Amino acid sequence: MYNYQNIEYTRHWLINESEKVKGDLSSILLDYPYSFPYADQEKDIRLIPPIDFINELLKSGGDSGGMSPGCTWESISISEEDYEKLTLQLLKFDFEINNNKNPYAPNKLILDEALNKKFPKKENWEREQILKYKGVHEFIEFYNDYEPSLFFNSEKYGTIEIFGTSSGPRYFGYLKSNQNIEFLIGKRISKIKRISMIHKWIEYDNRFDKIEWFKAKDKLNVSDSWGRQPKILEAYISNNSFISFKTDFEELKPTLHSTI
Repeated sequence: MYNYQNIEYTRHWLINESEKVKGDLSSILLDYPYSFPYADQEKDIRLIPPIDFINELLKSGGDSGGMSPGCTWESISISEEDYEKLTLQLLKFDFEINNNKNPYAPNKLILDEALNKKFPKKENWEREQILKYKGVHEFIEFYNDYEPSLFFNSEKYGTIEIFGTSSGPRYFGYLKSNQNIEFLIGKRISKIKRISMIHKWIEYDNRFDKIEWFKAKDKLNVSDSWGRQPKILEAYISNNSFISFKTDFEELKPTLHSTI
């Protein structure tokens, strides 16, 4: 039964000191900036996710936000009945009146019942809501800590732990494989700093300047998070298995065409 009313939790502000407050489940979720994924970022319209998403969040106890605002509470979980009552409360929430009470609340919340019913599990729901409402841009080509498989001439070589990305789309990571690295490398790069794709990471961490780099062979592909295998247009591999590469990435437009 939904009876979580006077729950004590902590708001962590970006500049001001953290503060202890009391509220119900809706207040906690509205005060936590990452409770509701975007349906429309420009209008700040967000989605009420399925119970699996909500419960995983509530059980986590939140976080302080690090470089962003955050919110923390004692671990909680709710029933299906609780979830239905919470959903109704959130849909009736007056965002204009309560803007000062919950400053990180969105402008509007919507419920996509068809999406929630078809994809009740958090991981699947997150992926499908991106495809439906946002589309896929280069910064989520490898989504949610996904480790792409690397292929050479259609044969799987290993996987890549992605460390970071920059515009292009260009990525930096570490090759995981039992195979010999010599199998993939070609000509040694003598003037590393002239290769912008490597030099960006040297600026971030100069230890990458102290290792040997090689131009990778052609005919490389990777698996992305969306069921595709884009071609690698350019790649460089170090003698200790770091890799910097650029993919032939194609953006996926959102499948939702109607106005929210």
